Amino acid sequence: MNLDEPFTPTCSIIQKVSFGLGHVCNDLCAAMWFSYTLFYLNVVLNIKSTTAGTLLMIGQVVDSIATPIAGWAIDRTGDRRAWHFGGTIAVATGFSLLFSIKPGELTTSVLTYYVLSIMLFQVGWAIVQIAHLSLIPEISRSHSHSSDLTAIRYTASVCCSITVYLVTLMVLKTDDNSAIGPNDFYKFKEIALIIVFIGIITSLLFYCGLLGTFEISDYEALLETDDANQLNSNNHEKHFLRQSIIYLVALTYMASRLFIILNLVYIPLYLDERTEIEVVEKEKIRQTIATIPLVVYVASFITSVFLKCRGRNCPDKITYLIGGAVGLMASVWLGSGVSPNSDAELYAIAIFLGVSGSSTMIASLCLTANFVKTNGYGAVVLLVQNFQCSPKNLCPHYYENVLSYICGIVSLVGIASLVVLEVKIRGNGRLPR
Repeated sequence: MNLDEPFTPTCSIIQKVSFGLGHVCNDLCAAMWFSYTLFYLNVVLNIKSTTAGTLLMIGQVVDSIATPIAGWAIDRTGDRRAWHFGGTIAVATGFSLLFSIKPGELTTSVLTYYVLSIMLFQVGWAIVQIAHLSLIPEISRSHSHSSDLTAIRYTASVCCSITVYLVTLMVLKTDDNSAIGPNDFYKFKEIALIIVFIGIITSLLFYCGLLGTFEISDYEALLETDDANQLNSNNHEKHFLRQSIIYLVALTYMASRLFIILNLVYIPLYLDERTEIEVVEKEKIRQTIATIPLVVYVASFITSVFLKCRGRNCPDKITYLIGGAVGLMASVWLGSGVSPNSDAELYAIAIFLGVSGSSTMIASLCLTANFVKTNGYGAVVLLVQNFQCSPKNLCPHYYENVLSYICGIVSLVGIASLVVLEVKIRGNGRLPR
């Protein structure tokens, strides 16, 4: 080895795998938070829709506020491991407390307890997310490495969701075949504690795997010419907040994120709604509440693996466009109506949703370069819950319409923002990607 040659660090396999483990605790808790928290509050605790939606909204508002503050604090101090560890403790504590009590009635003290638990969970979640994402530009050596880390992170997220749904399927399975209700409080508590335990173990493995790799001086900066999506060309003279492309890219990310979250939140409620308006065996909800989201994420996992192997013939914008079109097809299918007791149609739609979510999320994360965050889905959930009819039988197809029309509109917004982004790039005289 020639000692005169400059040392060029690489993004090793151990670093990549360890990096993927660093967000597992967040992803496990997020999967249950978005998939089952609203269902848990409505169906298990019998909290009315508007209150449950408000609690979810509070969580997302806290997340939106905590995220930039966490980014500023982590950037000022630079000790990512300490921030990540503290955030993980907050996530584990807050999330466990959320599923730890079964109130007899919804008093002010009980609401305060839930609000404080949610705030602790969301602040910790934001800290862990920023600390974890800030490692990508340090570990990656090129756009290819950055894409690899992004894909690994999303693949780990998909695996976490699959784990949550498998645990839910095993824990909720009973011999009496009864519908899900208040008697299942301890089962949801058990699910929450299991996933928190798994998250803590994987976080410890993350610290061990990346031990000693956090010094920025050990890494070379990415070359400015390595801009595979041509998003930064001819824009060096502008502050990034004055670049319209940044906001178009943010819109594609927001649309992708909103599509995924709304499906996570309302699929269980839609399945429960079907038992009220169709001749569907109520005990099937125990199976489908886990298996339908599970199929969504199995399809997401397969898609993410496929996208990991894609070449330059399938760039980020084309990937996003295909994913958005598939999501729009799923929304139209739901809007046209699913045949009663047709599990095959439900699983086919679930596959479409998984392919769409994985494609648009990976593509949008690559486009955003991991520095844009938008949290509009909390407000959407709050609005949806407040428009719910009372009593619910006045709107028997409410959640079906939410999944169809709102998610369909979100897909169209994402596709439209991508088209405008491409027109903007072409107008600046750059080759499309």
